[in-house]
Amino acid sequence: MEQRNESVRDRLLARMPQPENLGAYREEVEASLQKNQRAFRREKWGVGALWLFAVGLSTTFLILAGQHLNTPKGLWFGILACFVMIYPSAEVLKHFINRSRVEVLKEVKQVQLQVLKLQASLRKADENQR
Repeated sequence: MEQRNESVRDRLLARMPQPENLGAYREEVEASLQKNQRAFRREKWGVGALWLFAVGLSTTFLILAGQHLNTPKGLWFGILACFVMIYPSAEVLKHFINRSRVEVLKEVKQVQLQVLKLQASLRKADENQR
């Protein structure tokens, strides 16, 4: 089990950029974060529109259910209103999860850039001492 953990560790460390490439890596990270932000904004608008449509449709179905309260048609409108809200609710939940993912990714990349800056400054200090 430890060999597997070490191999994962080695693979992750091998993928980490070197401090010499810090400028290029910073630009790459900024471009990636900008792309994620644009996709997140599009998703936000789409989910908002879907939610408003579902609320409007469910409200209509509930009004129709109230007008036909003592008939099977009223029951079906009420059930349909509930089912119409299930998919948009899942999409809103997915949107909140994606928002959290983007925020965590941004923070992780900021920490990674700080670590790379520290590594670069330590290497420069070591070279100056030699």
